[in-house]
Amino acid sequence: MAKERIILDVDTGQDDAVAIAFAAGLVERIEIAGLIATYGNLPLEKTLPNTLNMAEATGITAPVFRGSEKPFIRDAVFADQFHGKTGLDGPTFPPRKHQECRGNGILWAIDEVRRHPGEITFVSVGPYTDLATCLKADPDFGPSLKRIVVMGGSLGRGNATPSAEFNIYADPEAAEVVFNSGVEVVMMGLDVTTQIRLTEEVYDRIMLEKESNYKKIFRDQMAFYIRSNLVNNSARPAMHDPSTIAYVADPSIFRLERHTIHVETKGEHTYGRTVATDNEGNVLVGVKADAAAFWELYLEAFRNLG
Repeated sequence: MAKERIILDVDTGQDDAVAIAFAAGLVERIEIAGLIATYGNLPLEKTLPNTLNMAEATGITAPVFRGSEKPFIRDAVFADQFHGKTGLDGPTFPPRKHQECRGNGILWAIDEVRRHPGEITFVSVGPYTDLATCLKADPDFGPSLKRIVVMGGSLGRGNATPSAEFNIYADPEAAEVVFNSGVEVVMMGLDVTTQIRLTEEVYDRIMLEKESNYKKIFRDQMAFYIRSNLVNNSARPAMHDPSTIAYVADPSIFRLERHTIHVETKGEHTYGRTVATDNEGNVLVGVKADAAAFWELYLEAFRNLG
């Protein structure tokens, strides 16, 4: 089975950190071409070191780049109430020995994709500003991608507002560019990601795995993230961002519907809402997840991490 080659664009908080580790651990299924850190859960000055720390901690040797610092038009919004002051509260990391920022992620991504046409999936789990900038900057970028996989949106509900999911709300104008780029987009939105939660049973099962450096990171970050979700959401954490990695590695975990998706960029009360306008289009929307299969795949990755 050929490996899926990805560019992973992250705004590293707790669920991004799980997604990074997930991809790193699926060594026989996924090859990470590089990571781009963008603003989102917190400003770039915090998400970039979080990304570098997670890359080093999980043994990723692929380069890490700097992405966008702000949305196309709107003022930046953050989610520190869920992710803490650092954006990745909980674990502590030693001084990095190897990983460092390699420069501008937009320029690198355009060059990398154009040099490997049809081979790379762009996975975006933060605001879509970096991806939309690539699409707008180079008309050959989109056609050169294998596909786009994003976390964000929904078919009718939100978590940043009653209408809008956070990643879309953070930059609706960028999201509109991505969904209407003509490239095949797989949308892992709230309809499906909230079906995959870190229940007490699942957490206890993970804690039975052998001790490792990554197990300590996971335990420490989830000690904070579980509390913050219970306080702010009255629910255990959903695996929003890791759902994209699960899809890339094993699409059979999810059931999808095809739609045309537009993003509301004008409405005072619906700004950032994702709207399905028909049952055709270029967007495959996740609507059903096999949570048990997701966690089996995650444990496969977990056991490969030291």
